[in-house]
Amino acid sequence: MKKLLLSFSVIVIAAGFAGCKKSSSSSNNATVMFVNGTAGTTSVSVSANNTTVSAAANLGFGKNSGYQNVTAGSGVSIVYSIIGSGLTTPLVSGNEALAANTHYSIFSGGILTIPSIVVTTDDLTAPTGSNAKVRFINLSSDNLNASCYIGNTRLDSNITYDNYTPFIEIANTTDKLTMLDPAAPTNTALIASQYFGPGKIYTVILTGTSAAGTSGSALLGLTVIGNN
Repeated sequence: MKKLLLSFSVIVIAAGFAGCKKSSSSSNNATVMFVNGTAGTTSVSVSANNTTVSAAANLGFGKNSGYQNVTAGSGVSIVYSIIGSGLTTPLVSGNEALAANTHYSIFSGGILTIPSIVVTTDDLTAPTGSNAKVRFINLSSDNLNASCYIGNTRLDSNITYDNYTPFIEIANTTDKLTMLDPAAPTNTALIASQYFGPGKIYTVILTGTSAAGTSGSALLGLTVIGNN
């Protein structure tokens, strides 16, 4: 009987070690949101490590893929390509360092003739209480030093092309949203009424160019995307 109990104990302990070993294994993936912020494009396809990201295979201007798993590495090949007339033409690319178990956003920016690529590390820690979090990114190829406002409150300033703010905690609200260059106030982009919900995280994107005239997708404008 003692031998039987001893054998059973050994089996239970061994099973416990096996379970611990399995649960400690970690993923080799980063989670990445791909965003098409290049003014003048109608649709792009994005590949990572030479494989098309299915959720980013047909991204319209201002659209995003949501967070997708991408194999992490020190030189992950990211390629944005234009889709049109049955052809796929490379738009902009980069080799990016992506760490496992980390959130990123990768933006194409600029305009069709002068595109850019921007990578951000995304802190998705929940805001406190009923607050929200918001950050701003300037993807306009104009030479703007953008100030960022919710209502009449300036949250940050001097955000230049391809640069961005950290996530800033704010009270949940519905208010006017503005990015403008105080030195060139005619170069203003705004959304008259934007909701920021409790517990939510947002990115505000400035795209386009003041040289686009008065109509078309390349106009200076704002897009708000949710990060959670």
